[in-house]
Order: sequence, then C-alpha cells, then structure tokens
Amino acid sequence: MKLYLGIDMAKHDFASAIESSDGSIKRSSKKLGNNRRGWNEIKSWVLKEKSRCKADAVHMGIESTGGYETEMVEWMRMHTDFEISLLNPIQVKRFIQSQLIRTKNDSVDARMIARYMATHKPSPTPALAEDVRELRALTRHLDHLIRKRADEMSYLESAKTPVIKSSVKQMIKSFDKQIEKVKKQIGEHLDNHPDLKKNKELLTSIPGIGDLTAGILLSEINGSLEPKKQVAHAGLAPSERQSGMRKGKSRLCKTGNRRLRAALFMPTLAAIRYNPIISRFYMKLISKGKPKMVAVAACMRRLLHIVIGVLKNQILFDPDYERLSLDN
Repeated sequence: MKLYLGIDMAKHDFASAIESSDGSIKRSSKKLGNNRRGWNEIKSWVLKEKSRCKADAVHMGIESTGGYETEMVEWMRMHTDFEISLLNPIQVKRFIQSQLIRTKNDSVDARMIARYMATHKPSPTPALAEDVRELRALTRHLDHLIRKRADEMSYLESAKTPVIKSSVKQMIKSFDKQIEKVKKQIGEHLDNHPDLKKNKELLTSIPGIGDLTAGILLSEINGSLEPKKQVAHAGLAPSERQSGMRKGKSRLCKTGNRRLRAALFMPTLAAIRYNPIISRFYMKLISKGKPKMVAVAACMRRLLHIVIGVLKNQILFDPDYERLSLDN
C-alpha cells in the first residue's frame, strides 16, 4: 500500500493531507509554516502515519505555484525518500470541479490533491540537475525583466507629465542594463558547464536557434526526450473540438509550459526562412490551404521535434538527415 501526500502551498504556509492507495485512510494535518520547521513537522507526521498503517511508500504531490514550492521540494528530496510529483494546477482544478466540491479552502484543496494523486497516480517528476536549475532561474528572471520593461513601455505611452516621462525612461534604462547583465550571465553559465555548452552548440546548429533561445530550451525542456511528451509539455498539441455532427476548428491546447512555447515562436519564423526542413514543411501546408498561423503552429511542433532529435542523438543538425525531424 502507498500513501499519497497532497500539499496545497502558499507563500508563507501550506496545508497537507494524506490518502491511501485503496482509499481506506484519509488524514489531514494542521497548516504549517512554509519553512524548515514546517517541512520537518510534516515529514515526521507522514512517517508516523506510514509506520502506523504499514504503508510501503509515500508519493507527494504539490502544485507548481510560481516558485513557492521550490525550496520545500528540494528539502524533501534531500531529507526523505518520498516520490515527488509537481502537478499542473489546471489538471488539479479540473479534478476538483469533477468532484463537485462546493467548499474551497486550503485544507479541502490539500485533500483533493491527495485524492488526485491516489486516483491518477502521476509519474514522479525527475529532479533537475544543479546546473540546469540555475540556468532555469536565470532564464526565468530574464523573462520577468523583459515583461516588466514592456509594462513600463506601455506606461510611457500614456504618461503626459514630463517629470513622469523622465522617471519612466530612467526605469526603462535600468531594465535595459539588467537585461543585458542577465543575458551575459546566461551565456557565461552555458559556457562554464560542459554538458550545457555541448547541448547549446548542438541546438545552435539548427537554423533559427541562437544562444539565448538554446539556453531557454535547455532550461525548460522537461523530463524524457520523447517528442510527443515535449509537444504536450509545451502546450503545442492540437486540440480537436467536435460534438456530434458539429465540428469546430482545431486549435493549440496551450495547457503547458508557456515559456517553452514562447521560446519557439520567433525561432520558428526564422526557421521558415532559413531552415530547409521547416521551410519545405511550411510551404507544403500553405499549398494545402492551411491558414498561416496554423502552419506556423505546426512548424513550431516540427522545430521542437528537431530540437529533441538533436539532443537525443547528440549530433549536429543536418538538413539532409530527415530522421531528425521525426516526421509523423
């Protein structure tokens, strides 16, 4: 028998609950602080319950909540033998809705996460290597700075007072400096770690992918190098809409890693011009009457397939080696 531990994480505290694989055991814990003391308390509580009910293992599920869960997950990996799964919040939300739960609070959410784990038994999320974790922190910080700069640019357009305009321009200059600094740090990080450097060189051999995009891809590609899984992870899988005789237009599901999806957009536009595999594929779709953005989305999937092929085979991109495109 396995115990499933559900964690509902907040910035300063968290709620937790356990449920057994056969549903015979259901327990909830009091809310604890999101700190080492709280993590140690929940560890002791779970191990006590595991011993009491003679469970074989513990599988912890926690939503990916923008970073609040990161330290706890790393601590649990170091101090326990729990299997750990990082869950997509949308999947958990849909599961809770399917249970027709009318009350929403942290304790209920923790119980529902534990029930989701016991019902669906998701695969454990592999731990990131230290160099990849640092790279992800840098690339996501860069994304944060770029979005903040865009906000200031929008504010500048609406500002009328000269004093305010001057202040906003100074903010934009500050963001520009920080952006360039972080880009340099990403480049240095890639060059200072042999495995990352090698993979960066492999990815930049693909027309349309530069150093920065390679860094983002290496930090956001998750789990095994299986094309279909990575397409789903990026939210690039087509979502079909059909009911009875009525058939709607297919569209991207977008339920996935938005950073990975966004990182592929501009390189795909470049690849349509300069990458022979992508260019031929795009023209083939257009000749069949596909709308341009539908063709671009399909090319994003094809480019991701090529990325996975290059990384999986550990060879430079060859435009004549069609197997790397993993054509379906």
